[in-house]
Parts: sequence; C-alpha cells; structure tokens
Amino acid sequence: MKNILTTLVLISINICVFAQKTNSRGEHLVKSIHWVNAFTQKEVGNKGDKWYHFKYDDDGNLIEVRKEYYQNFKYKAVETFTIINNRYQFISYVNGKQVLNSKCEFTFNKQGYMTRLYIYGLNGERVTTVGTLTYYDSGELKSIDLISEEKGGNRYKIHNYEEYTWVNGNVVDFRYTNDDGYTQDFKTHYTDKKDNTNINLVSLTKHTAHPYNAHILFATEWCGKKPKNLVLKESGSNTFDYIYEGNLLKKINKKNSSYSKGYYLIEYVY
Repeated sequence: MKNILTTLVLISINICVFAQKTNSRGEHLVKSIHWVNAFTQKEVGNKGDKWYHFKYDDDGNLIEVRKEYYQNFKYKAVETFTIINNRYQFISYVNGKQVLNSKCEFTFNKQGYMTRLYIYGLNGERVTTVGTLTYYDSGELKSIDLISEEKGGNRYKIHNYEEYTWVNGNVVDFRYTNDDGYTQDFKTHYTDKKDNTNINLVSLTKHTAHPYNAHILFATEWCGKKPKNLVLKESGSNTFDYIYEGNLLKKINKKNSSYSKGYYLIEYVY
C-alpha cells in the first residue's frame, strides 16, 4: 500500500512539473519566441533573427518583455520593457552597453490596457514619439494615433493613424492613414483554429496588416484583447502554417513573402 501511495505522489509531482502554466483566462503563457529569418540565414547566420522573452508575476500577469536582435546584422541589441508601479520603463543596450538616456514610457487605463506611449530622444528631454491608443468597450483595440517628430538636423514630423475593425473577435480590417492624405486598407482572413496562447500572434507575425511596425508591445496583453483565431492569410502574399505538439502551438511557418521568409519557434512557461 505504501508503495502504491508513493507511486501516486510521484505521478502527481510529474504532472505538476510538466503542466503548462496558464493565466486567469486559461491561456498558455508564452515564455519565448524565436523568429528565424530564413531569408538572411545564408548571408549572416542568426544575426538576422529576433528573440522575444516574456516574464510574469505569480498570478500570470505579464510584467516584462525583452527583445534581442542585431543592429545592421552586427551589433547585439537588447530592449527591455518593464511595468513598474503601473508605468512602463524601457532600457536599451547595444553590445552590452546601455544606450544613454534611452527611455520609453506608457500609461494604462482601468482595464489595464496601454493608452499613451511616449518615446524620448537620446538627450532625455524631448518627446520624439507620442502614441494614443483607444479601445472599444469590449476591450478590443480601436485605433492607434502615432506622431513621430525629430527636431534635430533633418527636421521631420510623421503622423500615422490606424483604425481596426473587429468581427466575431477577430481583426478583419485595418485602415492606415497619414498626413499626406494617403489611405490604404488591409484585410485579414483566419483559420478555424483558436489561439490558446496569451500573445497576440497575429500582430507579432504580421507583414502589413497589423499594428504599427510590428512593435513587440502590440503583441502583448497590454494592448487590449487579441484575435480569437490564428491568421490564415493577410493582404498580399503572406500565409501561415501551424505545427502543434498536442494542443500546444510550437512552430509557425511564414510563407510566400517576397522578402521575409522564415518561422517562429514558441516555448511555454511550465
């Protein structure tokens, strides 16, 4: 009898050790994502790749995002985004040295979603980018109003406005407008597969049809609800294949892009 009880205890421990951690919404917490840039592999090896790492508190809430990549395929860059006292702190390193006075902050609404994004110049005094995010009452991202301004040598000001249309829990239309009056619409089509992760994979893997410049922040739970399903095809030629181990998505193949072929490898928190 004692041996049977010991065996049952060991089985229980093994189940606990290997069970994937989920948040309050039942989503599997992603620990890291590695974007393998197959297009540049032959020329620069993994220096064309990107790595994304996610850190959580004991309740499964996202508190830190770290992005690693190579600037100009040469210099190792690390960007760390951390929530401290409901504000957002950004630190950037290149080749192990902190970029002086690099700073980025954002503020949250009562739902816990980002509403204002501030990116400061290297001197730490002038705001060079200000972003305003609005949401539908349901918590889905409605628009991003982003103004970038450089007051130094080559003075310029860029104003981008993006508006999102959701149907049945998925972003199906994205309209881009700038100050020059240029407007472009993008459509997105989805598979019948549910996204059971806590990361907005549609935003992270986007080409043209999702939030501004594929910024890592817009792939997190900090920017409203994510689409319920996995994307099948975007405007243009991008399509995606999904590879699972059991019910866990482990790899995403990105295909048919004219200049960005590769795949994403996903690791989970256990």
